[in-house]
Amino acid sequence: MPPFPETEGVGKVRDAMATKWRILAMVLIPALVLSSCSTSILDVVKDRLPAPHEVENGYKFTYFAPSSRYVTLAGNFNNWGGTLVGRYDPTIGIMTDEDGDGVWEIVVSLPPGRYQYKYVLDGGVVWELDPNNPDTDYEGGIENSLVIVSQNIRYEAAIITGTMIGTTDDLPGERAKAEAAAQEVVEVAFEYTSDSAGEVYVAGAFNDWDPSALQLEKGDDGIFRATLELAPGQYEYKFVVDGTWIEDPANPESIDDPYGGKNSVLTVE
Repeated sequence: MPPFPETEGVGKVRDAMATKWRILAMVLIPALVLSSCSTSILDVVKDRLPAPHEVENGYKFTYFAPSSRYVTLAGNFNNWGGTLVGRYDPTIGIMTDEDGDGVWEIVVSLPPGRYQYKYVLDGGVVWELDPNNPDTDYEGGIENSLVIVSQNIRYEAAIITGTMIGTTDDLPGERAKAEAAAQEVVEVAFEYTSDSAGEVYVAGAFNDWDPSALQLEKGDDGIFRATLELAPGQYEYKFVVDGTWIEDPANPESIDDPYGGKNSVLTVE
């Protein structure tokens, strides 16, 4: 039996459908190729960003987040973006993407020490490790990226205590040391108790807030101790426990710093 004859209308429908499929293929295939190439390019950019490193004015942090509208840097040098003393504060550690290429940057004038940090996206929705920095450490059972600032930095470090970041011109430590030279000094003991701490330092107005200037030695009883000669007066300070700045848990006297944190207060009479 001969095949059913094709009418003119059926042939036109078939030709029209074939044309539509050819046009669709011409549009979709290049788009898919371009999308694949764009993804590969973005991955290359992300993978080639440097870990935090020293630049002219401090340590530079970079993070690739092309779809984010807002990125901040949070760490134990700024009370984790304010969360240790209250809510997350999006005005702390603001990163910028001035050319719109998706690479966010910030330079922080960190003093020598060990610092844990994370990148915070879009107002605290997501907290991310630094994918370009293999060094990590733990705080409170949570893994964070780790940067170690050496003693031989070539820039003028800021004074960082919790969320307090200032310049050496704002530091009362120089005035305190000058006064101490002209006054009778008193030996002051610092103590910190911890079963798990590895290294404990004390930093304050009496030593330019240097996180590695005065280390407490651990005794057989598990108590870390150090002594310091100070002139009569009032001094703000904090302990630096394995790189984390904390108030003195045994001292009820404290004062607000200008950035939302608290410092312990020592009164020498």
